[in-house]
Amino acid sequence: MKNPSIRLFITVYKNTTFLKKVLDSIAIQKYKNFKVSVLEDGNSDVMRDFINSCNYPFDLNHFTQEDIGFRKNKILNTGIRNATEDLFVFIDGDCVLHPTYLKTYAKYYNEDVVLFAKRTNLDEKTSKKMLESDLIVPSKIEMILNKSTRVEDSYRIPFKPIFSIKKPKLLGCNMAIPKKIMYAINGFDEDYEITGYGEDSDIEWRILKAGFKCKNLKYHSVQFHLYHERQDREEQTAISRAIYNKKKEEGIFFCKNGLIKV
Repeated sequence: MKNPSIRLFITVYKNTTFLKKVLDSIAIQKYKNFKVSVLEDGNSDVMRDFINSCNYPFDLNHFTQEDIGFRKNKILNTGIRNATEDLFVFIDGDCVLHPTYLKTYAKYYNEDVVLFAKRTNLDEKTSKKMLESDLIVPSKIEMILNKSTRVEDSYRIPFKPIFSIKKPKLLGCNMAIPKKIMYAINGFDEDYEITGYGEDSDIEWRILKAGFKCKNLKYHSVQFHLYHERQDREEQTAISRAIYNKKKEEGIFFCKNGLIKV
C-alpha cells in the first residue's frame, strides 16, 4: 500500500521538556500522513497544560489515566482503541526522531509484517545541547567523542536490504505494528503492571506465535534517546520476567486482558 495512514503513539510520564523536543522532531517529518497520540500513564496538570498550549502542524491528542502505578500497557490499549490508521508506530517520550523516521516506516509497510529498529543512546552533554537548541540530528563526531552508545544505529543506509528476523528483540520505543496484527493478538497484555517485559518482549513472542513476521530496519529507521538517569529495577524486572515466562509457556498469543477482555 502506498501512503499508509500512521498513528504515532508517544508514551509519557510528566516530562514535558523531553516531550517538546520529541514533538519538534515530529513537526519536521518528511512523511505527512499521520496523527499523534500522547499516552500519559498518569494525569498531570502540567502535562495537560503543556499539550493544550501546543501548536504543531499535525493532529495531536492526549489520553490519560489515574496515576496509581505502572500501567503503560493499559494506556497503550486506550490509544489503540481510539485509532483507525493502517500502521501503529510506538515511541517513548524521550526519543527524538530523524526527519525520515515515519517515511521509512511508511515505505516498508506491509499489513502482515512488524517493523522495528533500535536507538542511539545519547550522552548527557549531547542531550543537553539538543534540549537547549533547535538541533534535531546530532553530530556523529560529537556523539562518538562524548561517548554516546549505539552510535552505529544513527547511520542511514537506505539501499541496505531488510530481512525477516526470527529473534527480533523488539523495543517498545521503536516499533511499528499494523492494525491488523495488533487486533489479531488483542493488543498489549494489561496483566503486566511492573516494568520489564510487558510492552515489548511479551508482544514479540505473541506476534511470532501468531505467525507474523518481523523485519529489522536498522540503518533505516533512526531515533535518538535523550539522556536521563536510570533506576535499578532488577527486582521489578524479575517479577515481570516470571509473568512473561509463565504466559509464554501457556502459548496463548491472544491475551485475555487486552483490547477486549476475554
